[in-house]
Amino acid sequence: MSAVLFTEYETANDKKIVCATLNSEKSLNALTLEMIRLLASKLPEWQANPTVVAVILDGAGEKAFCAGGDVRALYMGRTETGEEGFCESFFIEEYQLDYAIHRFNKPLIIWGSGIVMGGGLGLMAGASYRV
Repeated sequence: MSAVLFTEYETANDKKIVCATLNSEKSLNALTLEMIRLLASKLPEWQANPTVVAVILDGAGEKAFCAGGDVRALYMGRTETGEEGFCESFFIEEYQLDYAIHRFNKPLIIWGSGIVMGGGLGLMAGASYRV
């Protein structure tokens, strides 16, 4: 199961609206490094693709768009069992993603239904439209 689900919708004029869904309903779509990397890799593709006219970012389930960063993974990253530099990588890449969203030159709509905290608010703040 992918951490982010990507769906494309055709428009009447043969353009596309892309939907990216944070897919971790059980954790209230807590933002993971995998999610960050998946979204960060897609943004430049969508920006360069002339057929993509808008992007929607939402969260799976009805309770939360994104309840913030995955604190369990961050905690593990700070312990002896964690990957060296995990926490630093997480925050650097998260803030780079936030900046890329802020600079995105096509309509980027965040459907922030339910809980929006921490990293979810970071994603939401730079969007063109916040619902």
